[in-house]
Amino acid sequence: MVIKLGFIEDDLVLLDNYIDFFGGEDTFKVIFSIADVKELIKLDLEDRPDIILLDLMLPSGNGLDLLHVVKQYYPYASIIILSAISEPIVSKTALSKGANGYLLKSSSLQFIKDALYKAHEGAIPLSPSIVNHLFDLKKLTPTLKDVYPNLTKREIELIYLLKTGMSNKMAASLLKVTFFTVNHHAKNIYKKLSIHSKSELIAITVNYKMDKVTARNYKDNYGN
Repeated sequence: MVIKLGFIEDDLVLLDNYIDFFGGEDTFKVIFSIADVKELIKLDLEDRPDIILLDLMLPSGNGLDLLHVVKQYYPYASIIILSAISEPIVSKTALSKGANGYLLKSSSLQFIKDALYKAHEGAIPLSPSIVNHLFDLKKLTPTLKDVYPNLTKREIELIYLLKTGMSNKMAASLLKVTFFTVNHHAKNIYKKLSIHSKSELIAITVNYKMDKVTARNYKDNYGN
């Protein structure tokens, strides 16, 4: 397995560090590295990236506003924000606009590497501080069940696993059900919430807390 990467980063020192690190890994291949989104039009690639790491502060504008442009060029690639900005509203907006993860530049290269493996498996990688300020359940109201009463208990359990960025495969293991069953529940959840992706799921459900029973069961069985 070789994961093909693209980098959009205008800090050339950082860009060189990423290229040197991932270029020396057998399981990764850097197929493009550019300083701005507008340079995408100049690329003539034989390979298509599996994952694109996108900075937010770019010469041609805010990466949040340019995310849809990247998706137009590479609709099947996972786009992960790699930024120095850790503000809750920024990370939440990125996920709501379709980003497939949010990592901080302060993360170690090893952490970023491990996060990219998870992204390739379908997870939504998030730096720990992003998780903390997105999912501070003590400050969030109301509960999911209050807002979406048609969600089943199992669907709510699955939502709280998936919104940590967990892959469907890992959620199936924790719930002790088959991968097929989790996919079936996920499809029902997307339909009930009128969404189409895991990043949308995270952006929507971050606004709601668990009811007390679900929270206790979640902590007992899955931690945190």
